[in-house]
Amino acid sequence: MQMKIILLLSSLLFALPLTAREVTVTGSAELYGNIGNARNQAIYNALRQAVEQGVGALIDSQTISQNFEVIKDEVLSSSRGFVTNYDILTEGQTSGGNTYEVKIRAEVSESSIKDKLSALRILHKKMGNKRVMVVYIEKDPHALPRNNGAVQTTLSSIQEELNSKGFRIFNESAMQTIYSTIEQAATIDRPTENLIALALDQRAEVVVQFEMIAGKRGKKGGMFYATKATIRFAVYDASTGRQIADVSTTGKELSTYAPGPYDWYEMLGKVGKRAGRQATIEAVDKITQFYQNIGDQGFAYLMVFRNYSVDEEDLILDYLEGTPGFNSLSELKNSPLYMEIELFSSEQKSRLRRKIRRDLRKQNIVLVAQESAGNRLVFVKPNQE
Repeated sequence: MQMKIILLLSSLLFALPLTAREVTVTGSAELYGNIGNARNQAIYNALRQAVEQGVGALIDSQTISQNFEVIKDEVLSSSRGFVTNYDILTEGQTSGGNTYEVKIRAEVSESSIKDKLSALRILHKKMGNKRVMVVYIEKDPHALPRNNGAVQTTLSSIQEELNSKGFRIFNESAMQTIYSTIEQAATIDRPTENLIALALDQRAEVVVQFEMIAGKRGKKGGMFYATKATIRFAVYDASTGRQIADVSTTGKELSTYAPGPYDWYEMLGKVGKRAGRQATIEAVDKITQFYQNIGDQGFAYLMVFRNYSVDEEDLILDYLEGTPGFNSLSELKNSPLYMEIELFSSEQKSRLRRKIRRDLRKQNIVLVAQESAGNRLVFVKPNQE
């Protein structure tokens, strides 16, 4: 029985998805007489560099610079926890004899780093955290059907690009529910406003109407046969219904032979993948510009309130929900004497902390702010701890 349990656990462990980035880095340390200490320090420095590369793959240099102290203290200081495995490739004293160097190949857990950065709210800026509902709507008579393989390939490239920019998208199960709702309500033949209303019901912030129009098969251009496809986006802000962008990109794939039906669809998939990614890049630029222009470029804060009564918690929630500039309030956890909230605001952390304390003091709710890392704000009722 024990052997069966061990085998079962082993199979489960091997089935777990591992997202690791392999990097090769060199760490060094000064020699002060003790080679063993210098070697350990060089290995630590190499692991730290490996994790730095993992952080750099997830966020841009400006974000790293703005949050350097938090990243240094909360991520890099515990770098061993983010390295799943490493091998020493070379090691030894440098030619001058004053430094010990260790070159390693390390597997860095990007998912663990991402979880940590998200917990610190460094990966949670609102501009890159909007929820996008991408809906395939066939308006053009030559548009391919939604279940076409080339359309699905194109959609995957669009989703990958949105994910790489930090946007949240709906999973396949949620989209099936959305398409079922559209078909039942005949929304596909009704104004865009109905799609926007559906997006609001699904708590999406951006709506993308997408269609793929294929060129005629077998048309020869010069010495080659060209397979063409056009990707069209109509992008809307769900909260206002305003159109953000209207994007159209066309791509083509060339062949020296007349493609048959199977080859044509395969080539359409390649065209759609490239054109879809390009259309998404253009759309993201316009989405960013739109929200910058209306001043909606805030940050996500994780806020904790401890030791407040139920009535006081209700007053706090009423204040946060009713204050201009505080957006997308989500109550994450609420247990006796403990409330955890996610809140988007354009205010910097220090200004936001002072504003909340000052405003709630007017309602006879006294807040004492505790030191906290990243975009985390912790308020405690005085004389309770």
